[in-house]
Amino acid sequence: MPKSRRTARSETLASRFDALREKARSFAPALPTAAAVASVVALGALAWWGLPRLREHVELTAPVDAGPLAVRFLDAPDWFDGLRQAEVATQVSRAVGEGSMLDTTRLARAHAALASTGWFHSIEQVALADDGGFLVEATFVKPFAIVRHGGYDFLVDTGGRVLPMQWTAGHRPASPHYVAVVGAAQPVVGDYGTVWPGADVAAGMELARELAERPWYGLVAAVDVSRYAGEESLVLITQDGGRVVWGRAPGTRTVAELPVETKLDMLDYLYAKHRRIDGGAGRTLDLRSDLVTLQSEAARIAAAAGGSDAGGAGGS
Repeated sequence: MPKSRRTARSETLASRFDALREKARSFAPALPTAAAVASVVALGALAWWGLPRLREHVELTAPVDAGPLAVRFLDAPDWFDGLRQAEVATQVSRAVGEGSMLDTTRLARAHAALASTGWFHSIEQVALADDGGFLVEATFVKPFAIVRHGGYDFLVDTGGRVLPMQWTAGHRPASPHYVAVVGAAQPVVGDYGTVWPGADVAAGMELARELAERPWYGLVAAVDVSRYAGEESLVLITQDGGRVVWGRAPGTRTVAELPVETKLDMLDYLYAKHRRIDGGAGRTLDLRSDLVTLQSEAARIAAAAGGSDAGGAGGS
């Protein structure tokens, strides 16, 4: 009897299954080799992807060298030289110490250390550099003058705030030019950034700022404020040793003295004509009245001590 259609289909499927099983058996010896190749490829891919990241992780978590960190400043002024930068970097290194680059407190400690140096009005940003150091964007103070007191010259900014630099009196660098405020009655009290106390120093700084843009400013060695408490009088001491009695602080107007503009015009005239603003070493030029007088220092001292009008030189 002929086979039914269902039986024929079953036999066909069985034959195909048997054929597939035989092919699978023929590939069986090669399977371990293929698996090994796949494993090698997988390990290679893992190494290619993972080793750089592992290296990066090790570098980030490894302790940072305890030596001075590189601290770089954006748009630092010329006066903030290599020596100043190295001193600041050392302070930052001590504050940050050893630790991982991933330590989130490093930036805060670096910021606090920078702020404590006294060289900045504000610190806008401290960023971590690739080498473990720091990139700093800050607003710098402006060194402007020195205040002499107790045998030392203290560097101050335009507002009279004390900066972290001082020298033995008379031994400051010749450049840049810092006018000295001498004869201060009071010492400074407080940390860096403290304004030097006393109306005498404030008046001397006011006069220095008034003169700073004149072409002859470099001839002014000092502003003597020792007579300010008793007479409200300021005296310029020139590089040549001459003295120029200026009088009251520029902001103090009085009919008893010439206006600031007139005094400046007189010094401008002397500089244009003689390339100096005084009468020479040992002589005093008085700018306070319409009759500008010039006298020897000995005569000035005698007059100040209550002596006669000895030695007074003619007007100029």
